Amino acid sequence: MKRMKNNAIVILEANLKEDKVDEFQLLLSKYLPETREYPGFISIKIHKNLEHNTVVFYQEWETIEYYEAYLKWRTDTGVMDILENTFTAAPNIRYWKVLNL
Repeated sequence: MKRMKNNAIVILEANLKEDKVDEFQLLLSKYLPETREYPGFISIKIHKNLEHNTVVFYQEWETIEYYEAYLKWRTDTGVMDILENTFTAAPNIRYWKVLNL
């Protein structure tokens, strides 16, 4: 795994519609290979809450700018609209900086 001094952590949290959980997982299996090839991408882990249909994407990118370019690409190509159709509301996206202590 690549490690750079100022890697950015992106946490995206969303609630899935009850009847869209399986569709969401199929969509991810389709789109994640492209994500993993995108410039600046380092890693992603996706977690689903055991009691609720909440998902959390824990992503590591070389910089926030790489992630923002990726998000714009996903928005421009319509993928975010497709994914958001499985969400109850727009996702919450937060940015974090890795502290290399």
